[in-house]
Amino acid sequence: MNKLMKQYGPHVFTAGIILLFILVTTMPTESRGLEVDEHENVVVAPGETLWTIASQLHHDLDTNKENVIHWITVHNELEGSVIYAGQELTVPVKGAE
Repeated sequence: MNKLMKQYGPHVFTAGIILLFILVTTMPTESRGLEVDEHENVVVAPGETLWTIASQLHHDLDTNKENVIHWITVHNELEGSVIYAGQELTVPVKGAE
């Protein structure tokens, strides 16, 4: 047993650290239950993505981009992350106080 630990111990330790890293970095940092007081409709401009729209909104909402994308996806009943220029989307504009 001691020989096995000497031979495989560092590999098991490294695998454990990698697994822990993956678990910690993939955990959501905030709840996806983004609450907003107001929302508005916007028209998607050419070249815009959900990520670029969320990048413009997340600081004012005091949340991360992923939560904003989730909110937009749910409230617009999107089945994926693809949006199109000219498409009208409802977006959150102010966080709950």
